[in-house]
Formats: sequence, C-alpha cells, structure tokens
Amino acid sequence: MKKRSKKPVSTNFNDPQKGFDTTSKRTVFSVLLIIVAVMIGTYFFISYKYGSLSNMFLGQTTESTTQEETPEIEVHPVEGKKNYLIAVTSPGEKDLYNIFLVGINMSAGKTSILSVPVYTRGLSDRTLAQEFELGGVQQVEYTLERMLNIDFDNYLCATQNGYKYFLTEMGKTVHFNVPEDLQFSTTNYTVSLHAGESDLSFDTYVKLMLYDGWSGGAEATYTMQGNLIQALYEQYFRPAYITRDADKFTYKMKYIKTDISSEDYINDLDALEYIAASDFAIEVLTPNGTFSGEGDNATFTFSKDGIEAVGTAFN
Repeated sequence: MKKRSKKPVSTNFNDPQKGFDTTSKRTVFSVLLIIVAVMIGTYFFISYKYGSLSNMFLGQTTESTTQEETPEIEVHPVEGKKNYLIAVTSPGEKDLYNIFLVGINMSAGKTSILSVPVYTRGLSDRTLAQEFELGGVQQVEYTLERMLNIDFDNYLCATQNGYKYFLTEMGKTVHFNVPEDLQFSTTNYTVSLHAGESDLSFDTYVKLMLYDGWSGGAEATYTMQGNLIQALYEQYFRPAYITRDADKFTYKMKYIKTDISSEDYINDLDALEYIAASDFAIEVLTPNGTFSGEGDNATFTFSKDGIEAVGTAFN
C-alpha cells in the first residue's frame, strides 16, 4: 500500500493562525523599506534645510543660522565718531521697552554705552515712553538730542522678536557673566538663571533686557542692561559679521526698522570694518539723576552732572 505524500500546508495572509506566504512577506518588507527610506530622506532634508527639528519649528533655516564666512580685508584706520540709538519695543510696536545709546569714538579708540530709562522726563515733561507713543522712535531720538546735547547718526528699532530673529542671522547665543542667581516670572514668560558665565539663548537675552530686579536698585538695573549690550557688541561686532554685499546687509536687517540705507552702509564700510577689527575700550555709563515713583508713576530726571557726563562720552 502506497504511502500518501503529505501536501504542503497552505498559508493564508488573512488568517493570522496560518502565517504569511512568501508574497505577503515580500509585500510587508517592501512597505517597511519604503517607510525607512522616507524617514531617512526626511531626516536629511531637515538637517540640510533647518539644521535641527527645533529650528524647523522656529522657522530658522541653515541659511539664517550659519555664520557668514567673510574673506580677510585690509583695515584702514578711520577718524571721527558714530552715535547710534537702539530701541526695543513690545509686539506691535505699541510700547517702548528699552533705549540704548551706543557711541563709538574711532579717534579716541573708545565705545560708550548707556541704557536710558523709558520713563525719563524730557524737556516737554513727557516721558520718553510717551514721546514714543506720540511720534515713534524718531520722536524719541529728537527729544534725546535736545535734552542731552548730542547728535545721533542713525537709529535701529525693533520688537523683542525682531531683535531675536535679527541676532539669529548672526549666531546662536550671547556669552554673558550673570552676576547673581535669577528666578523671575511675568505674565508672559519665566527666566531662571544661575550666577556665572552663561551662553544665553537670544530668547532669554531679549527677556533679560527687561529685568528690573537686579540687586542695587534702579541704577544697577540700567548698568546691567548696558552690560548686556556690551556683551553683544564684543561678541558680534567683529570682522566675521561684516559683509560687503549690500543685498546681504538688507536681508539681515529685514527684522529691524532703521534709517541706515544700503547706500549708507556701503559708504560707512571702512569705518565699520575698522571698528570691528579694533579692540576699543568700553565704558558702560549709569544714568546720573533722580529716580522716583514706581510702575506707571515711575520717573527719572537727568541731573546737570548726568547730562554733562553723557555729553562728554558721546561728543
């Protein structure tokens, strides 16, 4: 009697108890291979375009986060001085947050920095914050020129986010020596820092510009704000960040309102390159005058000596 040969057991893809046939296995393998290929392609695309997943969510491309490489330039000494007014505003440019004066004296090899309280009373008895509401940063510039007897060459004004995005075009952080432990919150954000050397993200940096709780009172607050601008100046006002391409200048300045045209920029390149390549002495001034009141009732009035000190530094 012949033995019956056993027929191979058939498998059915739709029956999990019977397993997968060869065709089904190939199908699953192909699908997995496609998924892996898509994931790898997506990873390399994000790396090339944005640098990281976090940058993608912030809208920062590698073009904006990669430091521009500038060829070596021949620097020629330049005489004279430049005074700049820098303003930081709230979103929508409704409120004035910070006013910084930066004076660069090429002849003396010196840079002067002053943070001016926004509630400083001008000659009309309006505060600078009220002057801003009246006529914007140009009105503040006009008021300070008359009050302090100095002339500004140019102004730069942007919202907090505008400055953050502008700075991102140049780098990633600002190195700063935090003098004391900080833990503070507002209705919009929280900042927590330990004392010591720190690389501040630009987000933290612009928030710290508003902090008014430094030990030492109001005078210390404005000195520390001046120190923040000094840290930014020392780190980024360097030859590597100076471009001779007017279009690149215009691109980098797109987040900031300024009266510096691309033509002005090209005309001032010799001076900018000399400043960037020089190790000037830096003086951070403390506003000299009378602080009074709190909150919406806070005021500051420059003393006669304070006005003379500003005139000496910026003239």
